[in-house]
Amino acid sequence: MDTLVEIARTIKAAREAKGLSQRALAKLAGVPQSHISKIENAGVDLRASSLTEIARALDLELALVPRKTVPAVKSIVRSARPIEAHQVGSALARELKKMESFADKIAEQGSFKEVAQLQSRIHDLTRFEMPESYLNAVEKMNRQLKDIYKEPENFTRLVESLDGVQKLRNALAHSPAEELWRISRSAYSLEDDDG
Repeated sequence: MDTLVEIARTIKAAREAKGLSQRALAKLAGVPQSHISKIENAGVDLRASSLTEIARALDLELALVPRKTVPAVKSIVRSARPIEAHQVGSALARELKKMESFADKIAEQGSFKEVAQLQSRIHDLTRFEMPESYLNAVEKMNRQLKDIYKEPENFTRLVESLDGVQKLRNALAHSPAEELWRISRSAYSLEDDDG
C-alpha cells in the first residue's frame, strides 16, 4: 500500500475515532480545513511540520522504525485500539459483543480452565481492528458458542471454539493490515454442518 494513502487512512480513522470534524482537527492542528481534506484523500504531499501538528492533535506520535520491525509495530498498534473506537454500531461489533456475552454465560455454567481461556481470547479479539469480511467467521463462532451454552457438557465443542478463537486472534495479531482481507476467509473454518 502506498505510504501516503496509508497515512491518509490513519489520520482519517484517528480523527473519526476522536469524534472530530475536519474543521475541528484543522483548528487544533493550525492548518486549513481544506488541507485536512486533501490530506485525508491522499491528494497532497505532506510537509513533516504539518504531519507532526496533525499527529499531535490526534494524540499520535510520528516515529521512524527499522523496516524489519514494521509488522510488529503495526500489530501492537492494531491491538491497542478497542473495537468501539473504529467500528461502533457495526454488525461485527455487535457480533463480538454477543460472543463476549455467550462466553460469560458459559462461564456461569462451570469453571473449566478452557472457559476462562475462551473469555480471555474473545476479549483479545475486541481489541483488534477487524475487517468486516470477518463477520461470517464471527457469526459462525457465535452459533457454536450458543450450542455450547445449550449443551454445557459438550467439552469437545468448547475446545474447538477455543481453538477457532485463538486462530482468529493469531491471524489478526500477526498479519499486516493490508493482508487481513486475504486470510479472513480461512482464519476460522468449521465444517459447514450448521444443521
